[in-house]
Amino acid sequence: MPRKLVPIMNQQEALSAAIKLTDEILEILEEGEFERVEELEAQRKIYIEQAFADSIEHVDRIRAEHLQSLNQQVVEKLNLFKESVILQQKRIRVASKAARAYLTNDSYPK
Repeated sequence: MPRKLVPIMNQQEALSAAIKLTDEILEILEEGEFERVEELEAQRKIYIEQAFADSIEHVDRIRAEHLQSLNQQVVEKLNLFKESVILQQKRIRVASKAARAYLTNDSYPK
């Protein structure tokens, strides 16, 4: 996937941009559009690197904590999605076994 150019920003601008992208990622996860998450995460990573590239003394602590909270929300949503997928896979395996057992059972008239 081609990398989108991200403008060079100061720490505060980069932190704000990372927060905005994280909010967007949360919305996309809520809608189930997982394909876009990877692209946005690549952009967000660049902003986070810019935001914390220099001394963290200049980073807005409240915004940094807000970003950390949003990051945790993203992780929680992805974990819920992962658990849902695992549960669906288990159900499919059980249904597949039941179908095979039914189809291979010779005791039923054909």
